[in-house]
Amino acid sequence: MRSGWGRGAAARRCGLYCAMAAALCGSGFARAQDDSVSALFDLSLEELSDLIVVTASRSAERVRDAPATVIVLTRDELIRRGYRELSEIYNDLPGMDLSRPYGDTYFRNQWRGLRKSIGTPYLLLLDGAVLNHLYFNQEEVIATLPMSSIEQVEVVYGPASAVYGANAFVGVINVITRASRAQDGTSFSGRVTAGSFDTRITDLHYLHRRGEWQLSLATRFDDGDIDRSRASSYEWTREHYLQDRRLWGAFVDDPTRAGVYSSPHENRALDLRVRYGATEFALQYFALNTRFGTVYPGDRVQMLSYWSEPDFAAHIRHNHKFGERLTGTLLLRYRQSGVDNLSDTLEAYEATDPITGAVQRVVNYSFWAAETSSLAVHEDLEFKLDERWSLLGGFKHERKDLQKAYRILFGPDLPPAAIGQIGDYPNPPRPTEDIIPRNRIDTRESAGYAMARLRLTDVWGWGETHNLLAGVRFDHHSEYGTARTLRGGYVLSRGPWTAKLLYGEGFNEPAPRELYGGWRGSGSNPTLDPETARTLEASLGYQSDSYSLLLSAYRLDSENNIITFSGGARNLGDRAIRGVDLHLNARLPIGATPWSLWGYYSYIEAEESRPTASGVLQTGPVGDTAPHKLHVGVTWPVDNHFSATLRGRYIDVRRTVPTNPIGRVPSYTTFDLNLLYRDWPTQGIGWSLAVLNLADRSYFHPGLREANAGTRPGFFDESGRWNGSGGYYNSLLPQDGRGLFFSVTVDF
Repeated sequence: MRSGWGRGAAARRCGLYCAMAAALCGSGFARAQDDSVSALFDLSLEELSDLIVVTASRSAERVRDAPATVIVLTRDELIRRGYRELSEIYNDLPGMDLSRPYGDTYFRNQWRGLRKSIGTPYLLLLDGAVLNHLYFNQEEVIATLPMSSIEQVEVVYGPASAVYGANAFVGVINVITRASRAQDGTSFSGRVTAGSFDTRITDLHYLHRRGEWQLSLATRFDDGDIDRSRASSYEWTREHYLQDRRLWGAFVDDPTRAGVYSSPHENRALDLRVRYGATEFALQYFALNTRFGTVYPGDRVQMLSYWSEPDFAAHIRHNHKFGERLTGTLLLRYRQSGVDNLSDTLEAYEATDPITGAVQRVVNYSFWAAETSSLAVHEDLEFKLDERWSLLGGFKHERKDLQKAYRILFGPDLPPAAIGQIGDYPNPPRPTEDIIPRNRIDTRESAGYAMARLRLTDVWGWGETHNLLAGVRFDHHSEYGTARTLRGGYVLSRGPWTAKLLYGEGFNEPAPRELYGGWRGSGSNPTLDPETARTLEASLGYQSDSYSLLLSAYRLDSENNIITFSGGARNLGDRAIRGVDLHLNARLPIGATPWSLWGYYSYIEAEESRPTASGVLQTGPVGDTAPHKLHVGVTWPVDNHFSATLRGRYIDVRRTVPTNPIGRVPSYTTFDLNLLYRDWPTQGIGWSLAVLNLADRSYFHPGLREANAGTRPGFFDESGRWNGSGGYYNSLLPQDGRGLFFSVTVDF
């Protein structure tokens, strides 16, 4: 059993929670006082533009006044669209280019043309607290977050380093939960899902208030697999490579370790909050437990190798108020991010025999581990001088205890022929202690920021509103020195029109994995410096009761870019990214209840400097970025109970990175359908049927990193030597075919 919350236990819990849900249907649970789930769909689009967001400036403001392009996904939208896990929102957001291998890299998201081999150029926040992994600086943990506790998701486009510091390079995603109630009582919500690809999901949220005390408990058990019928759609995911004894020896006799096109996951989450008055205490555990998916070719790495990235956090948050004008939030937080020492790799490669000097294929089994932690204190303040002026500011100090290189214990390199039985291979022990000399580093980061916000009305006598924001932040890092970032924004509103002119700077620190974690198949460089960027964006929006439009144009220029390759990583060259996003929302007057229509069109032209084989920098397109993307969705509310939502996306041809011999990944169009029936047989119970990839299209995402495996079939030559894949990373990633998922939801 890989995890204490394993597959068998999860299945038993699934049945238990189904019984709990049925029992609660007839219980005396008081329905939540906030009926915003149904009310939100009845709001006009103009009223929706007045929704309050908090992420753009760390201060409450209307969407139209925020100094950024902001997309808000409400709780109701998440339910109607039928997302199984939260990373699926990326499928329907403008400017996103996805690669989903569902492996040790669960997914990779390029936002506005920024392709990263390791790390993510944006921040994932949970109620304002950063969730990016401390070792990888990746936000794949979003796939584990409990969805039943989410109130809304705020997606902020553009650099926000002046507010959030490092790695808010191109945007911020803030997941805001329902962790408190306005009145005494109990709320319970949840969803149980079962369906294709061995999917079993139980997602629950319990919320109780009594006087000053409040308790929130959210949990998620998510088990599933990839679509095994897609094994033959790409050369290096074909099962005959995984099953060939000449390549893997007797390892293929154990179907739990090798020989199968399968990548089951067992993702887990627990979020416990206790609040007394204005103080919140929290314990949080999120674990991404996966296999290796379609990341690697089948002649180099077995898909059933296991990878676990647990994340633990504990915090105390206190909201305080000094008089009527000054408010603030103090956050003291401890985190651990790592790679569990149960993580293993079964791989094969060519090695030189130390005795004969001959090059031969060998198989190796190994265990991997990494441990990082941080302790941070944050203070964010807002001072309202009067109705026009407000000052925002704060400080942060964080100390990180970082592991450098992976802790790896390798077994012996043995030729496949020497492994006639499983017992012939002596498995290495799991790495429980770090025996590598000087393999840890202690870093300190201190920062302070200040912003001024001015709101003026009717200056020109047109009934218009002016919102201006200017800010600066200073960050000092014990390894990189001091960084200064600026931010400015001007928002002009008059009637249904809103215009924004925005400027922001950002910096993206190299992840510890990029600095120190290189191994045999992947490099690193401890001398890397942060990337820097400047973004200028202008937008014009119009909103009425029945429709809204937004046109946004931006230019992002970055320098000191980190280029990662098999031999290491370097700061090289720069990027120039230009793009246009068009947003549309409409209420269509069809029948008794209007239909809801939304759509996004994105155009991206992204270029970067990369070294050629001879080391000369050459400017070319950023790999794996689709120049044109179209996302559309329509919801038909048949009546007060039943609704149908159809989502579709067109992704243009993607030109790959130079190391990918494929050259171009074909365009594709896919559709997803979600049928939702609420309040039957009693109020608070819902039923849904989601159909993903409705037309059962066969399509691909581009591979990760060098994506250099190619498509040429492998073979043994006359001397018996294996001639296999062209590199360590698959060039194409097969995506799942049609899947059906049935869910029961409760909301009391």
